[in-house]
Amino acid sequence: MMAVEPTNPHSTTEDLTNGEKMIVSALSGGVLIPDSFVNKRQHLKALREDYAELKDNHRWTFTRTGDGTFVVQHVGSERFLEPLRKAENSPVYENIRYQGPILLETGPLAGARNEWEIRRRGPHYQIALRDSRYVVGLTHPDHSDSWVTLLDPWWSADRLWIIQDAPD
Repeated sequence: MMAVEPTNPHSTTEDLTNGEKMIVSALSGGVLIPDSFVNKRQHLKALREDYAELKDNHRWTFTRTGDGTFVVQHVGSERFLEPLRKAENSPVYENIRYQGPILLETGPLAGARNEWEIRRRGPHYQIALRDSRYVVGLTHPDHSDSWVTLLDPWWSADRLWIIQDAPD
C-alpha cells in the first residue's frame, strides 16, 4: 500500500476548485471511493488501498457555490456527494440523521442537499453538510474499508480528511 501525504499542506479552501482531488481519511488513510466501480447510486466508503488500484475512482471535483459552500462531484460517475434521497430522481430526504448514509446521487437537482461546508484545521478538513449539524466521517474507523456516514462534528480524526491533488 502506498502512503498518502498531503501534496500541499498549506493549501486553502480556494485551492479545492483547482483540478481533481483525492479525499483521504486522516485517521485510517482510507481513500474516499464509491462502494463499487459501476456507475450507479451507491454508498461511499474509505478504503485503504493504493490509489493506482482504484481505477480512477478516487477522483473528485469541488465547485464553489455563491455562498462559499462546495458541491462535491465524483469524476468517474459525474454523481454528487449527498445524503440518501427517498428516490434517485427526487430531492426528498428522510434519512438526514446521525450515521445516516451518504451516497453518490444524480444531479444536479433543484433543492438537492449537495452543498458542503469545508472547514479547515491545520492540514485537515471537515466536510459538513450545509444547514445541518453533521459532518462526513467513518462508521468503522478501525476497519480497512469503512462506510462513510453523517456524524456529529467533533474534531476527531475519524471525522477529518486530507484533500489533495489527485495523483496521476
